[in-house]
Amino acid sequence: MKALARVRRRLGMRPDRNEKGQALLEMTFGTIFLSLIVLIVFEMAMLFYSYIAVLNAAREGAWYAALNPDMTPGSAKYDEYLEVTTAEAVASGLVTATGYFTITVPVDCTVDDRPGMLTTVHYKIVNPTHGIVLPWLGRMGLFQSAIMSGRDCAPIPGSGAE
Repeated sequence: MKALARVRRRLGMRPDRNEKGQALLEMTFGTIFLSLIVLIVFEMAMLFYSYIAVLNAAREGAWYAALNPDMTPGSAKYDEYLEVTTAEAVASGLVTATGYFTITVPVDCTVDDRPGMLTTVHYKIVNPTHGIVLPWLGRMGLFQSAIMSGRDCAPIPGSGAE
């Protein structure tokens, strides 16, 4: 070690210093930065997955409504429509409790000049990390809850311009 220190002095280099503290500091900042990136990617993936699940539930409801276009709220077919749409959401892992999941009454629509039925599903997603608030940074734009809607219009089979 002393020989190395002498060579360094001859070459005009500074003597050895302990750089363990610097490496620890760099690793700490790097780990925090990577953790934040992973958290953001996780939250965006969760939003995307929930949105696809909402679209699938709306699509399933629209197809059921198109097969039963004469159903009215309160009828047995309407109750089945609600069950089918909710079952698709539950199968995707969405929370269907009151206040989180809403299905609208199907309305008439047009698909390629054919009559159809339009279903809209609203969903409120609450972020499981909504309690994480960083000092000085807050939530950094990350959502605490989001409301998303999915809509689909399915053509009524056997009707329309052909």
